[in-house]
Amino acid sequence: MTKAAKAKGRILEAVHEAASDLHRLGFIDKRWMQKYDALCLEAVPSTTPRRSAHCAKTCI
Repeated sequence: MTKAAKAKGRILEAVHEAASDLHRLGFIDKRWMQKYDALCLEAVPSTTPRRSAHCAKTCI
């Protein structure tokens, strides 16, 4: 399961939500939606398999 990306701020969250709705309705394509994702959402930090295994053992 992946962690959902978090919006950078309230205004950008609203912009991203509107863009998502337009994408869902077919008014903007996948390429534009990816641009809105990059603009509006914070990057989710990636984990290495070693770190994931460590967290699975110690965090639970």
